[in-house]
Amino acid sequence: MKGKPYSIEISDEAECDFDNSYNYYFAESPKVADAFFQRISISFKSIETIPLSFPEVYKSVRKFTVKKFPFVIYFQVKESTVKVIAIFHTSRNPEIWNERVDE
Repeated sequence: MKGKPYSIEISDEAECDFDNSYNYYFAESPKVADAFFQRISISFKSIETIPLSFPEVYKSVRKFTVKKFPFVIYFQVKESTVKVIAIFHTSRNPEIWNERVDE
């Protein structure tokens, strides 16, 4: 049985998070940057398929831990939309993204 389809919406801040990280990896190694891009894409597909299966960590924010890279994706589910609010390196202070949360 298939659940309802979800669509992914990426906030401007999350796109900026991704771009900064991608550019950092690209400067080190285009191959690693490509692997990062692929891993984030795979992560989005997992989130889009079963978003409610990931743990709530703050208010209505859920967390997906990216495999093979030290990143987490923070997102909120609103009806049939998954809104990605942050793509964060695990060494960063997670409180930074709290201001991005839609109430």
